[in-house]
Amino acid sequence: MKVGIVVEGTYPYITGGVSSWLQTLIENLPDIDFKIIYLGPKEEERAFAYEIPSNVSEIWSQSLFSQFQNKNKKLKNASLLSMKIKRLIDINWSKRIEETREILHLILENDFLEFLKSREFWDAMVDVYERYFSDEGFTRYFWTVKGFFLPIVNSFSIAPPPKCDIYHAITTGYASLKAIRGKYEYNSKMIVTEHGIYHREREREIITSRLIPEIYKTPWIELFKLISAVSYEETDLLTTLFKKNQQFQLELGASKEKMRIIPNGINVEKFNVKRVSHFTFIIGFVGRVTEIKDLKTAFKAVKLVSTEVKDLKFLLIGPTDEEPEYYEFCLELVESLRLQNVVEFVGKANVLDYYPLIDVLILSSISEGQPLVILEAMAAGIPVVATDVGACRELLEDENGQSGFVVPPKDYTNLANAILKLYNDKELSLAFSKNGKEVVRKKYTLEKMINSYKKLYEDAINKPSN
Repeated sequence: MKVGIVVEGTYPYITGGVSSWLQTLIENLPDIDFKIIYLGPKEEERAFAYEIPSNVSEIWSQSLFSQFQNKNKKLKNASLLSMKIKRLIDINWSKRIEETREILHLILENDFLEFLKSREFWDAMVDVYERYFSDEGFTRYFWTVKGFFLPIVNSFSIAPPPKCDIYHAITTGYASLKAIRGKYEYNSKMIVTEHGIYHREREREIITSRLIPEIYKTPWIELFKLISAVSYEETDLLTTLFKKNQQFQLELGASKEKMRIIPNGINVEKFNVKRVSHFTFIIGFVGRVTEIKDLKTAFKAVKLVSTEVKDLKFLLIGPTDEEPEYYEFCLELVESLRLQNVVEFVGKANVLDYYPLIDVLILSSISEGQPLVILEAMAAGIPVVATDVGACRELLEDENGQSGFVVPPKDYTNLANAILKLYNDKELSLAFSKNGKEVVRKKYTLEKMINSYKKLYEDAINKPSN
C-alpha cells in the first residue's frame, strides 16, 4: 500500500505536535510505503528536522507561491471557466460546492495560468470589481485577487503528486486540494485528518491581520470555507481528534458516514518517569516559541505567581527559531517584567530530561488540536493548566478523573490562580497526577492510535469509489 501524506509547511522540516504525531505514525506502520508530499511557501533548501523512517520512499516538494509554466496543456474553455467562477459569488452554499467540483475538473483540462492572463478572466475581474469593490483601487484589487488564486492554482493545477493508493491530507486547504488532484489523476482514495479545523484557524488569522484590508477579509474567509467544504465532499474518509471538531465539520456539510474520531496516542511507558525531589517550584512549557502559543499570557501569569512563590523557575523547552521576531519579543517582555532570574529558554531538548522536575505544565495557546504535550504530562504524572482551546478541556476534565485546570484564553489572572492552587494544595496536585496517569493509559495509548489508522487505511482502500 502506498500512502501519500500531504502536508502544508510542517513535516519533515518543522517540529511541532503535528509533525511529531506524523513521525510516530509512519514509524509504527512499517509495512506501508509512505510518500511525503510537502507544500511550502517557497522553493528553498531546508534540513530535515526528523530522522526519516526507512518506509518513506519519497519526499516530494512544491512551492505554493512560485510562478510555474504548464507546457503540457492549452486553454480550451476560458468562457465556461470564467462564467462558473463568477457564478460562485451569487449561488447558495450547496450549489457552490458542486459548482466548485466542476471548476476543479475544468481546471485539469486547461492551462489555468494562461486563463489568468485571458480576456475572459479580465472581464470577469472587472465585472466583480464593479459590483462589489468599486470603492477600492482597481490595481490593488486586481493583484490581491490574483494573489488569492496563485496558491490554489499551484496546489491543484500544477504538477500531480506522486502516484499513491491513498492521499492522506493532514489539513483541508491547499493540502487537501493536492490530495484531490491525486485522487482525480489516478482514481485513488482520499483521507482528510484535521487536528485543528483549518478554515477556522485561517479565519482567526485573517480577522486579526493588520496586513489584509478589511474589504478582502470576508471573501478570503469564505474562500477557505469553500475549500474545506469541497474537501469534505471529495474525501472518502474524514477523521479528527475529538467530538467538538466534528461539529465544525458538519456545519460545512461533512457526511456523518465518513467521519471518525481517532485520538492521539503516546508511548505511555516512555513517559512514565520517576519524579526527582527538588526545592524550587518548576513551571514547564513544552512547545515551539511562536505567537499562537501566546507566551505573553504565560509570562504575565508567571509574574503574578512569582509574587507569592519565591523559589520559582519557568522552563520553556522547545525551538526558538521558527518565529525569530516573536522570540525577540518574548525576551524583551521577560526583561520588562523582571523575570530574568525566573525564566529560562532551554531550547530544543529531550523532554524526558525535564519531566521528572516539572511541578506543573502550562499551555497558554490561543489554538490547539489535541496537544501531545498534555498527554505526555499526564503520563508523567504532571498536573496541567491549559487554556480552553481544542481538546484541552476534554483531556483534563475526563469523566474518569480530573488531571488539571482549564482557563479562558488570554486570562493570565486565572492561569496564575490555577498554578497557585496546585502549589498550595499538594493533595490536589497528587490527585491530578494519579488521575492523569490512569486516563492516558485507558484512552490515549500509542497502540490504540496505530491500530485505528491501520484500519482507516484498510477501510479507505476497500471503500467503493464515490
